[in-house]
Amino acid sequence: MMPDHFCVVDDDSDFLAFLGEYTSARGLNTSRFASAEALLQHGHIEAFDFFILDLGLPGTDGVDLISMIRAKSSAGILVVSGRMGPDAFNSALNAGADMFVNKPVRFDQIYNAVQTIYRRSRSKDAHGTTWTLERGTRTLIAPQQTSTVLSETEHAIMQKLQISSPAPVSREELAEASGVIPGTDFRNLDAAIFRLRRKIERETQGPAPLRTERGRGYSLAASIQLR
Repeated sequence: MMPDHFCVVDDDSDFLAFLGEYTSARGLNTSRFASAEALLQHGHIEAFDFFILDLGLPGTDGVDLISMIRAKSSAGILVVSGRMGPDAFNSALNAGADMFVNKPVRFDQIYNAVQTIYRRSRSKDAHGTTWTLERGTRTLIAPQQTSTVLSETEHAIMQKLQISSPAPVSREELAEASGVIPGTDFRNLDAAIFRLRRKIERETQGPAPLRTERGRGYSLAASIQLR
């Protein structure tokens, strides 16, 4: 089980080229950037479902880039860096990275690390267990009985996803159902769903039952019953 679309950010052109060849040979879609600025100019962080980053980047530092990614995405982040020591390790993890691997490293080790992070993120308890959405109180209850009270907009998003499940819902449909003003490239909707995901994770102590469907919109990652 591997992500659909990788993003690799590293200023080592040889590393970028060889890792790109390695992942492409395994049928994986990989976008490569030599700096944080190049990725940010791309403008669609949410399009990627896994990031491999170096810390010693020109311009914006890798730790700062991790924080920027985490502000917009809950995708897996693997740091592959020659920066050594506990300070680098702790800074990367505190910023939101999932794992830190020191260079030099074999590409099969990177592949296995990505696979481990991605499999772990998709096999947590929220995926494949039943949640409950109470319409009267707009309360979302996790399988372990922790809960969060949703705003009207958040409730509308979850209800639309539940009604359409297991099929994905387009961003156009979600914007219309929730009343979120689409904005340029539906970034307002993406931001609203990102905040919702973070809220659910924070208040229910587990992964949110939401999944980004690249090129199609969003879907539920777990069963939700209405009550």
